[in-house]
Amino acid sequence: MESTPEQIIRQVEQLLEQNEYQEINTILNDKLLSQYNNALLYAWRAKAYIEVGDLEKVFIYAQKAIDINPKSAVGYFMRGVVWSERKEYDKAIADFNEVIQLDPNIDKAYSNRGLAWSNKGENDKAFADYNEAIRVNSNYTIAYSNRGTIWFRRGEYDKAFADYNKAIELNPRYALAYSNRGSVWVNKKEYTAALADYNKAIELKQDEPDTYFNRGVVWSRTGEYDKALADYSEAIRLEPSYATAYMNKGDLLASRKEYNEAIIYYKRFVELINNPEDYYHQVALSKIEELKFKIENAWYDELDTIVDNIKQLLLFDDPCLTHYTSLSGAQAMILENSAFRLSEGAFLNDTSEGRELFRYLSFESTKRAAADETLEELFAERPFIGSFVADNKHNDLTLWRMYGKEAQAEARGCALTVYKTDFIDNIKKKISPIDITPGVQPRNEEQFTFYNVAYLSKETFIVPGKSNIIISQLNNLMIDLRDRVSVLTEEQSVNVVKLLNDIAYLFKSSEYQYENEVRLVVQGVGFVKKIDKKFIPPRVYIELIDIVPALNKITLGPKVERADEWAAAFNYHIKAQRKDREEKVDIIISHLPFK
Repeated sequence: MESTPEQIIRQVEQLLEQNEYQEINTILNDKLLSQYNNALLYAWRAKAYIEVGDLEKVFIYAQKAIDINPKSAVGYFMRGVVWSERKEYDKAIADFNEVIQLDPNIDKAYSNRGLAWSNKGENDKAFADYNEAIRVNSNYTIAYSNRGTIWFRRGEYDKAFADYNKAIELNPRYALAYSNRGSVWVNKKEYTAALADYNKAIELKQDEPDTYFNRGVVWSRTGEYDKALADYSEAIRLEPSYATAYMNKGDLLASRKEYNEAIIYYKRFVELINNPEDYYHQVALSKIEELKFKIENAWYDELDTIVDNIKQLLLFDDPCLTHYTSLSGAQAMILENSAFRLSEGAFLNDTSEGRELFRYLSFESTKRAAADETLEELFAERPFIGSFVADNKHNDLTLWRMYGKEAQAEARGCALTVYKTDFIDNIKKKISPIDITPGVQPRNEEQFTFYNVAYLSKETFIVPGKSNIIISQLNNLMIDLRDRVSVLTEEQSVNVVKLLNDIAYLFKSSEYQYENEVRLVVQGVGFVKKIDKKFIPPRVYIELIDIVPALNKITLGPKVERADEWAAAFNYHIKAQRKDREEKVDIIISHLPFK
């Protein structure tokens, strides 16, 4: 007796539960499908093909299901999955909308639509869809894991951790949840726990390049460089177009002074990105040129190593730091969401900025005779500088007088305290492509790093808050640097100016020691240079990020008029901007006895 469509559907559904996809394809052959012309049978054939990775046939059979029955929820769902795989996210969302309209209780429709929104960078919409998927099915493993990814992107690591834990509880063999939870451990600097999760993820799923990549980053951070290189290589083997793995491997090879090999990986990264406007594309090109110069000039390589060691000793470790600004500047950054700016080193308020180091080194890029004042000086690009102070200086009388001004009126400004990690992570998110999987950054993150300022007193450098051992190491390095630049030729001196400018703004006279200053030093590579023509001479700057997501607290200066009204405006605007975050931003009105 010939089977009815209903009997075939029940048989296929049983096979789907058993993951017998080849058997389904055998049963649902084209002759049978043509005979019954049933939309659901075509849709199930599409489902079988999606499980074996044949997207072209998935699309064909899903489209046939929709043609037969324009209300085929399964047909729209399968076609939506194909659109997502093809990165046609708007079309995918439209199809998942149809599914939800036809049946609002299909959990996977919400979850897959959420994934499409996530890939478009629409995190709020993705978050709402994952919540709906969990509402429909409180045991939906993937929805918990994907919602954890949104929490991760927002810096809500504890909430991400909870969702990944839930996903693992529901399915202890879900590799992606272990991998993503590993990235949370990394952000908590719990590297042993991170490695355990990455190892488990690889044990469960050995062909996922992201997990190898992220584990490679942890190996790099913990000094296991051979293991890091092996993991980056495995990520590349699994996904030959994995651009970031090439970049990280290049960085690691460069740090080991294997420059020729590093250049190979940087070049491959550039080929894969193939976008001259991309930030890291430009960084990679800059690194290639720098490494070529190091290969040809051993003396420069030695100086660069000293400079890098100096930077490592001056790294700022505290979780928060404060930026003093005018009240109008705070209004622009907070109420108008204007991007935080960094000025080029030549445009800082103190005209002596960047010169203390050169005075200490007795360094000039042009050697000139005492009687000859006619030689030219070659212009050298300088880094872009962000000036901050330690968090414990967020309400300081002297700093209110020096920096917390409004239209030159002292103590009428504002001090903005930010979370260091959030601030840096948001910069990276701005310049990096959207990544669906929580990832971790390479060990070499010096493009966006905060440094303590060192203060020179009688030929000795002092760094507030650093140990005597660190200070002693710093002074030994500075002596070594001074000795080496003293014997440079004029041509070598010209070539080393940019290298010295990398650290020149980390040194000031001891008369500024009370500031306990911290600096963000960013090279201009990859950023659009903007020119503010209102000033004479015009000022060059770059724009970083909206500061509101990284705020920890706001302190209004002791001479701010109608401070309560300013505080109210800041408070309600920030609440609206950060409605999905539990951490509140404290607003403090200073009452220091300023005279």
